[in-house]
Amino acid sequence: MSSTEFQRPTALQDFPIVVRIPIQWGDLDAYGHVNNVVYMKWFEHVRCLYGERVGVEVVSRDSGTGAIVASVQCKYLRQLNFPGDVAVGVRVSRVSIGSVSLECLIVDEATGVPAAQASCDVVLYNFAQQKPVPVPDAIREAVEKLEGKSFPV
Repeated sequence: MSSTEFQRPTALQDFPIVVRIPIQWGDLDAYGHVNNVVYMKWFEHVRCLYGERVGVEVVSRDSGTGAIVASVQCKYLRQLNFPGDVAVGVRVSRVSIGSVSLECLIVDEATGVPAAQASCDVVLYNFAQQKPVPVPDAIREAVEKLEGKSFPV
């Protein structure tokens, strides 16, 4: 089974982007469980995949506009250990004129039990002009198509 082909945990059924990530030995801290910073890296990874899927430049090169995290919050629910795999999902919970709110969930693949949940607000930002910009209609439409619902402003 490849890293993209796996049984999606029940807790992630409503998340349009879900990836399987192996826990690495180097992810552990001195206490022998996955360090809290690693959870945030996993969230960053799925957030970038989501952005690419809906047309956000993860590395702003062409348009000069990319996404920056305005706030992030994480609730750690249980420890994770090596060896193992996690399934990490992301979905949009809100789209406003100038920002997008995302929800992320990390699930222990072996048990199907959530290990952490996070939320973040992302602002689209024009790096050439050094200012935030409104969420383009094309990105809003791509989010709505991916999520299967509308996000009225």
